[in-house]
Amino acid sequence: DHQHQRRHSLYSITMVRAVASRVVPRQRISKAMAKEAASEAALAERLALNANAPKSVHQIPTRAGANLDMAKVAIRPMGNARRVFVMDPHMDSETIEGLAFRMKALSKNEGINSILIGTDDQDDSSLNCLPRFVTEDPSFGAGVSLDFEPSPGHTWHVSGGYDPLAVAESMSQANAQEKCQHLLESIQKLSLATKGDQGDSRVPVITFPHGIVTDAGYSLCMGGYVLATRESSFRILNPSRGLSLDPVGFSYILPRLGWEHEQRSSKYPGCGMILALAGYEASCFDMVETGLATHLVSDSGVLPLLERNLAAMDPWGQQELVKKPKHFYGQRPPRDANAQLRNVSIANIIEQMSEHSSNTSNSFPFDFTVTNAEDPALDTDQVPWDSGFFTSELVDIATHYDEIFQQEKTLEGIVERLKEAGSASSENPEEQMGIQAANELVEKMEKQSPLALKVTHQLMKMGGGRLASMENCMEREAHAQLHLFQKPDFQEWAKHVTKHGGEQKAPAFEGWQHKSISDVSSGEVDEVLSSN
Repeated sequence: DHQHQRRHSLYSITMVRAVASRVVPRQRISKAMAKEAASEAALAERLALNANAPKSVHQIPTRAGANLDMAKVAIRPMGNARRVFVMDPHMDSETIEGLAFRMKALSKNEGINSILIGTDDQDDSSLNCLPRFVTEDPSFGAGVSLDFEPSPGHTWHVSGGYDPLAVAESMSQANAQEKCQHLLESIQKLSLATKGDQGDSRVPVITFPHGIVTDAGYSLCMGGYVLATRESSFRILNPSRGLSLDPVGFSYILPRLGWEHEQRSSKYPGCGMILALAGYEASCFDMVETGLATHLVSDSGVLPLLERNLAAMDPWGQQELVKKPKHFYGQRPPRDANAQLRNVSIANIIEQMSEHSSNTSNSFPFDFTVTNAEDPALDTDQVPWDSGFFTSELVDIATHYDEIFQQEKTLEGIVERLKEAGSASSENPEEQMGIQAANELVEKMEKQSPLALKVTHQLMKMGGGRLASMENCMEREAHAQLHLFQKPDFQEWAKHVTKHGGEQKAPAFEGWQHKSISDVSSGEVDEVLSSN
């Protein structure tokens, strides 16, 4: 029995050693397998994220060595920021969709501090889409303007969103409606991605439009900061094409111009109506005074300075002055103690580089009273009125004819009242300017498509209501535009423009389906606005 127990004990020890010899390698294999499994899980997660990304996201070059020949937009790292280059004012639906996806993803990136969309008078593709502070001539001082003036009567075209002639050409294809719907949905996505989400977005979007922005191109100007130069302007051209407002949210934005900072334009609804109906080209001063632009800078020479500062600034996740409190497992996550400190540096830099901003007063304080001795600091005789202050012609016109835009609820009423104002005569130079402005507004509106004009006016009325939101305004605009794409006005306008070699060369189109706005019935307008 004793020997048997001893042999059993030796057998047990041998078995334990044998088992141990097998267990150790298995532990090593398990660690390797766990590491491999973790890597596969991470890859699967990335693939899952990429699965939600549209295929068009690959049309946006993001690397320095990427081919830019066919690219319309490119994104480049710029230190701790990201730089968006717009190389073509007209983008296709795939490019717009891909840019929207990348903008939305970048806005949540805590490893950067901002997204800068900038244009100037330089050719981005020839410079390989590099930031201006990298390519600028070192023999010149930083911030020195190298602007090249455009030819007389022309300006730089920043963005128009999409090419309307390409849309008209695609209408003959079998899946035309699906393509147009995809285009309009992509514009909505880009507008919302640029605007950002208060809950998810981290970094601000800064737009530097050195030139004219038209129609859907304003989707790139929906961010927190829009820095206009003297060359910047904004215009809605679509009614002159037989189209209405692009789904950027114009019918929500234009009735609320100046509301955010309680500017003078907030009192006059005519500002938005003039922009929407008359094809009025808002200058850089108009843009700042209505809030379409947040700041006014001297010229495009500010762009390299802005780039350099953004590149060197700490990313969003490192903009901290207060130490993050400890967080133990099972506890509720503490609030971000640095939430109010983040993005403040960017706001300060932009304010320092700007001449004017939409959140400050642009009027001289004349309501002072002088007691006892005269204060030489209050002497306004030496104030250079041609510099330091500016006025908005758009706001002045809306102010002058405020009674018309406040009282008249129909488009016919607005046009008739403006005709009455334009038929007046006066020897007063200021009144003569008002008469001329009224005649110009009527002339521009009468050149537009009557159907598109009536639809645009109705969209503005609906968008100005209390129940309106940015999202439902975009939806209405998209439905209306989808119907107008298929109407004869747009198709005939496109043929006319193509025949004359382009929109810039073609004379104003006059072959609209309706001769005047009074010929357009309410049923036709309702049909265009319907979601069916």
